[in-house]
Amino acid sequence: MSSMRAAPPVSSSTCEWCSQQTFRSQSTKLCQHRICNQCIFIDKQCESDCPICWYINGAQFIHDNRICSVCCNGINPGDKILQCSKNHPHCPQCYVAGCVLCQFRKLKSWSQTSYRDLPASSQRILYVCHIWQMKFEEVQKCVMNSNILLSKKDPSLMDVDNKQHVLGPVLSLKHKKKPSTDEEIGDCMICLEHLGSSYHKLDVCGHLFHKSCIDQWFESNGKQSCPSCGYVYGISKGSQPPDGRMTYRYINTPLPGFENENYEHGQPTIEITYLFPPGIQGSLNPKPGKSYPGTTRSAYLPNNKEGNEVLRLLRRAFDDQHIFTIGRSATTGQDNVITWNDIHHKTNIHGGPDRFGYPDPTYLFRVRQELADKGYK
Repeated sequence: MSSMRAAPPVSSSTCEWCSQQTFRSQSTKLCQHRICNQCIFIDKQCESDCPICWYINGAQFIHDNRICSVCCNGINPGDKILQCSKNHPHCPQCYVAGCVLCQFRKLKSWSQTSYRDLPASSQRILYVCHIWQMKFEEVQKCVMNSNILLSKKDPSLMDVDNKQHVLGPVLSLKHKKKPSTDEEIGDCMICLEHLGSSYHKLDVCGHLFHKSCIDQWFESNGKQSCPSCGYVYGISKGSQPPDGRMTYRYINTPLPGFENENYEHGQPTIEITYLFPPGIQGSLNPKPGKSYPGTTRSAYLPNNKEGNEVLRLLRRAFDDQHIFTIGRSATTGQDNVITWNDIHHKTNIHGGPDRFGYPDPTYLFRVRQELADKGYK
């Protein structure tokens, strides 16, 4: 009677992300972390498919670029940087309990549930960390390309600190005031003409421009930020008609995707109404002196903490005349009418992104980024 050879024992390992025993762990692309199949990301946009790398790289990225781990906006140079228990930075106005990376670390598995079926809060966390991971990879590629160029010119430069060779600003950068010498004076970064002896130096960052160029830039850009490094010096009035009114009220219709939120004022939804009477175009509009028709617009936000924060920022932007402008309507094709001005609103309750409605789990994050780009955060 022939004897049968016993099968070798199956070795098990522990997933470093969800801490579950698994018989089938999968190798990740760029690291040696042991991650089970349920926890590995399937995302062709990112080089890394490992959640531990996303967590580590995201933390590195926000530290290097002074980004708040709660509101995801840049931390101003003069602000004190606070940290959560895991040493993730956040600005003084934000609560440590809202740290995106800490919430991301608590997520255990996502492969059993499609992205659209996840709670809105989980979708936002994954979306933000996905952005940070992609930005981190962009910086690494810039560093690598920079070092390759440096090594071709002078091989001895390969040992220089990588952080000194990141090309271009990434979200928010540390601003250091640098003294300018005659050797540093070159071209105006706005008009690309030589600066010569008549130039204007910005107070904090020290970058140089023609005075007429930077004055026009500040006037037309809304946010008075340095074109070179992005440092914000102030906010000027925009091209929105000055006699409009912004009001809001709370309504009982819940927004899809926010049905289970903790509402701050009892009712689930904030309805914003913008009202503009007819008027005459001003100096910042395309045809000064020409008339424009009035309009009424409505928009919707969830009545939770983040929705009310967006409402506060929208109020500031409206008061500074940056929510609307006068131009061609993308919907009707009419010229010289009041239109939205690069701060997207949800004008419907239902219908999803295709119909400017909900559900859209990343909308609040995106609109806060649009507001931050104009200086509101």
